[in-house]
Amino acid sequence: MEFQIPVDIIHGLLPDSDDENDHENVYMIQDMDIVVSSSDTDTDTESSSDEDEQACADTENIPEKTESDPSLYVIPPTESMYQSEISRSEHLLATSAFATRHNLSDTALSDLLQLLQLHLPGNNIGETSGRKLKESCGFNKSYLKYHMYCDKCKKLFDTETDNCITPGCDGIRKDVQCKNYFVTSKICFQLQEILEREGVWRSIEEFRNHESEHICDITSGNEYRKLKAQGGFLHMSSNLTLSLFIDGIPLFKSSSTSLWPVYLLINEIPPKERYTRKNMVLWGVWQGVGKPKMNMFLKPLVIDLVSLYQQGFTFTCPETMLVVTVKAMLIIATMDLQARAYVVAMTQHNGLNGCLYCMEPGQVVASGKGHCRAYLYRDQPAEQRTDETLRENADSARNTRERVNGVIGLSVLWYLPYFSFTNNVVIDYMHGTLLGVSRKMLELWFDKTHSSEPFNISQRMGEVDKDLKRIKPLYVIHRLPRVLTNTYTNWKASEIRNWLLFYSLPCLKERLPDIYLTHFSCLVEAVYILLQEGISPQDLQRAKLLLQAFVRNMQILYGERFMSLNVHNLTHMVRFVELWGPLWAWSCFCFESFNGEIKKSIHGTGNVCNQIFWTLQAQKRIESATRHLPDESKTKVFMQNMTESSERFGSNADAYQCKVVKVTPLSVTVSNTVKMQLKEYVDSDVEDDFVSVSKIARNGFMMYSMQCSKVKKKNSYTICLSKRMPNFDQVNAVEVKSFIMEKRTRKVFALGRGVENSGSILQRRVPHLQKLIFQGNMYDMVVPVEHLGEPLMVIDTVGGVYGALLPNKIERD
Repeated sequence: MEFQIPVDIIHGLLPDSDDENDHENVYMIQDMDIVVSSSDTDTDTESSSDEDEQACADTENIPEKTESDPSLYVIPPTESMYQSEISRSEHLLATSAFATRHNLSDTALSDLLQLLQLHLPGNNIGETSGRKLKESCGFNKSYLKYHMYCDKCKKLFDTETDNCITPGCDGIRKDVQCKNYFVTSKICFQLQEILEREGVWRSIEEFRNHESEHICDITSGNEYRKLKAQGGFLHMSSNLTLSLFIDGIPLFKSSSTSLWPVYLLINEIPPKERYTRKNMVLWGVWQGVGKPKMNMFLKPLVIDLVSLYQQGFTFTCPETMLVVTVKAMLIIATMDLQARAYVVAMTQHNGLNGCLYCMEPGQVVASGKGHCRAYLYRDQPAEQRTDETLRENADSARNTRERVNGVIGLSVLWYLPYFSFTNNVVIDYMHGTLLGVSRKMLELWFDKTHSSEPFNISQRMGEVDKDLKRIKPLYVIHRLPRVLTNTYTNWKASEIRNWLLFYSLPCLKERLPDIYLTHFSCLVEAVYILLQEGISPQDLQRAKLLLQAFVRNMQILYGERFMSLNVHNLTHMVRFVELWGPLWAWSCFCFESFNGEIKKSIHGTGNVCNQIFWTLQAQKRIESATRHLPDESKTKVFMQNMTESSERFGSNADAYQCKVVKVTPLSVTVSNTVKMQLKEYVDSDVEDDFVSVSKIARNGFMMYSMQCSKVKKKNSYTICLSKRMPNFDQVNAVEVKSFIMEKRTRKVFALGRGVENSGSILQRRVPHLQKLIFQGNMYDMVVPVEHLGEPLMVIDTVGGVYGALLPNKIERD
């Protein structure tokens, strides 16, 4: 039998109050009837209240809800969510993390908040407003600034009036929805947020004191060393330097609308952390049809940079709680040729005097049925430009409104008191060398429009495709090699980089005529040298000679019409490596990768800039706040899954000079030969004292064994040796079939077969690509983990197997 209990009995579940009516007023208890089982009628009311309060506190004791169960009510609002260990702040962070991880639109975010409300009692402390949720992540009105500009004369509106201040212009300020605006954020705010994150300032101080005789990073370039000298800007140890990137990206395929984001990076953050999303500063975004008027767009940036250089800003060091004053200056600006022409106010790459670094005018040559401008190689290089002559040309061009030596006006960047166009605006190898020169070489070799040329091997494209299908790259290379047929014109820059450095020569050998293969190898070797983390003066000299040989013979072997500005810029590339470090230290790869990420956050054609900034700000705030949560917190685990990349090593166990992953009982058969070798290192019984290990983490890499399921399409189990092994003098690497670990000492050993180098792929050329010879089919070589260096890129082709190390540990797909 069932009967109804009046609402006032439920008040016993709530804390005492001085006013009997407070319960209904404060907790919004509505008059309703609660249906309960008749078996509860014998229970004392006061006792029942105590038991119900305990049930509310202990979620594990809550019975499964049925249709006849009473509705749930909440305890008075506190920092804790109802019947949960999660706090309100964790609720906000977790919701924001989910929204940014899955790029939810404003509508989807609003629906998510409503969905959460359905799972919570009516009187809860969960957030119901998407706008307030964003404000909880620091995304309030003061975070962004909207710059309105006149759609007629393209001048910024004055903040004091709605009318255009340009004489003779009748433009009127309109609503933001007219889209004649761009959005910027506060540089100081973002820099403070980065520097106040725990451990960042300490890592900066440690890194900036690192000295090296070789060129390893931006901080070891000649220009950076000058800034550190007595009297230089960086002689004050708290000062920092910045790198800038700007480029246009199409917003939608169906329209001509584009985005122009401007990013900044702190060069003193160690490289492995510098190029991550959490350390990226997004200064501004312009959205519109065509290209922005750069002087108008970048004027607020120059004002901000001058303020950073002269006044700086302060932040509180989290380790010492001391207030630190920091000044910053822009030392590197990187962009593609098209963007550079707009920013620097010069002629485009196919115009007269298009080179920013020398006075080479270029020459008009025949190209098919028309003509093009070619920058021909000269034994005597053209006169180098200087900032003084560039400024004179810019002033003259502004006054006469005519192009002067390729300069068409005065760039707003001239107002940076320390900035040098000839030194600080660098050559981006991603756009120039990869998407420019290397892609053009692919076209010359495999496009049938050049089939009559001696260098064209389009009839052998199918053979190259078979080799590409055989290659199993390292796990750090995310994209598997794609065939050339119908795809090479759509290859990403990272795919072309992998082709240039690793796949090209093994696939082209015996197919491309030797003279063209040898010529192309000059580019391969030179780029590999300039991408290394330790570049010696001898390396620089060799790379310079190789690039000069490549440019000079490009003109002879392929013709003058293919001597583009990208080819010409190869002759200037070594100089910028001397000034600012290896190519990877100031390439556009990390910025272009972030361009792809922010495009995912765009929904609809509304306030796109606002969406982009919210995603970046929320991600930074979430990643920073996650570190302060207890390790045992379920919310921390959830947010790590939402924010961290898929390359996270996971739960590793410490072992001798490495970390081990997925330890299981011994699952491999150990031969007598292996047992004898193990006796030299540990005196243990193999069957009882050893366990199997799936993979290990060492030297910043994951090292797999052939027993892993992930190695079917990726070869990350061929590991080079850091030093020679006794009794295996000729072995340079080992193909690992399995890892085993001795339980007592936790020493790890690789069981595999030896791999020998038998010389470079080309005689006296490209030493990083070595032909490999595998020692038999028995995996009975024992290698202690301390002898393992780093994974080897294996290129398995019909003509042979080749191996190469990555040029650096920083640049990734």
